[in-house]
Amino acid sequence: MLFNSYEFLFLFFPIALGGYFFLGSRERPSEWANIWLIFLSLFFYSYWDIRYLPLLLLSIGGNYFVSGVIILRRRMKQPAKSVFLLGMIFNAGLLGFFKYTDFFIENLNFLGENIPLLHIVLPLGISFFTITQMVYLVDCYEGVAKERNLVHYALFVSFFPHLLAGPILYHRSMMKQFNDRTLRLVDWDNLGRGLTLFIIGLAKKVLIADSFVSFVGSGFAHPEHLTLLDSWAVAVCYMMQLYFDFSGYSDMAVGIARMMNIQIPINFDAPYRAYGIINFWQRWHMSLTTTITNYLYTPMIMAFKKITFGKAMLATFLSMLIAGAWHGAGWNYIIFGALHGGGLVLNHTWKKYHFWMWRPLGYVLTLLLVLAAFVFFRANSVADALQVLYAMAGGHGVALPSSVAGVASHYFDVPVEILAGGHLPKKVFLVSLLLVALCPSSNCLVKNIQPNNKWAFAVAILFVWAIMSLSQVTAFLYFQF
Repeated sequence: MLFNSYEFLFLFFPIALGGYFFLGSRERPSEWANIWLIFLSLFFYSYWDIRYLPLLLLSIGGNYFVSGVIILRRRMKQPAKSVFLLGMIFNAGLLGFFKYTDFFIENLNFLGENIPLLHIVLPLGISFFTITQMVYLVDCYEGVAKERNLVHYALFVSFFPHLLAGPILYHRSMMKQFNDRTLRLVDWDNLGRGLTLFIIGLAKKVLIADSFVSFVGSGFAHPEHLTLLDSWAVAVCYMMQLYFDFSGYSDMAVGIARMMNIQIPINFDAPYRAYGIINFWQRWHMSLTTTITNYLYTPMIMAFKKITFGKAMLATFLSMLIAGAWHGAGWNYIIFGALHGGGLVLNHTWKKYHFWMWRPLGYVLTLLLVLAAFVFFRANSVADALQVLYAMAGGHGVALPSSVAGVASHYFDVPVEILAGGHLPKKVFLVSLLLVALCPSSNCLVKNIQPNNKWAFAVAILFVWAIMSLSQVTAFLYFQF
């Protein structure tokens, strides 16, 4: 089930919200509302493909058991390292089997083996619910997580707004909310602001991101046909598509949770206005940045006997390399991580030695690196990504729109081709550029808005516009991870 589907908008979520507040009233047992959300979350997950519901339940049950043993051993002052490692291997094994088995076989076959691929279908959301639980086990092992409540833990992992594509949740902020009975009563301010954020996210997805699907898809399907203008248009359009699609999902997830008086992490803060790659990762997929910093980078640093700048940069690069591989099983994702890791190392080095750069130039260089990395992120293979980048450098020739092609051919003694690769949604493209350049982030907008009739009318118009444009329901891009 998708947030941008009719069944979710007009059936599932109204029932979910109404049932949550009905069961959360003071006259009823305190856990009924939480159990209701668990039931709905499992239904939400199985609606997509019920075959993988047992996998989610196995993951929740296995990690709950392991975390209990770790907490018990710590209370009894007994070593828990072996149990902790067993839990981490359990999670890595599940993720590795479903996500990386065929990739591993492909690389063995490249070296001369002849092993048939298993063609394993990736279970929806496995990267997110696995990393959420691995982080929880780390906190249990370090003595940070101590609560033992199966209902709260199951809801923490399966809570449907974040289950399929984040944001990544942390027990420290979530468990106490599930314990707070006052949050199960209607808060009209949270309801209004959450609904506004949800509708903004829906509009991002339906009105903007989905408008780029055909153009971007055709461009990356045939990168060998792209010329200079084609390739730049396709790459920048994908950059816009990914941002409005993923931030739209995150806005909807945060908005849904807020309507239920539950706060989950904000994931985006105008990332395309970043003036450096460090600043970019402080604004893009922020819950992942927090996870990388606290659970990859910091342990690597602590493992060194003596911390030096060079070792810190090595940890930075390796952390981003792992983050790239976490996104997908392919060398293009590893290169994506390597580019960002290299950019972070360069940015930190620049700051360490107090080099100066004109800030507008910093914006441009940051966007160029992000754009190049996203080409690898989107391309079907490394070879396809290199084709797109080669075309962006002018290697495939220059193409002009048909409206100016005839005029240009009279003045320039070069071959002029017609812009190919689908139809560029020019109006949406220009609007998307203006939005990322000038408008505040969705969360800032909702935070600072003053509820009134004009605000309600504008939000209602945006919702109706999005619903009327919902001719074809498309999955969110991050569902594939």
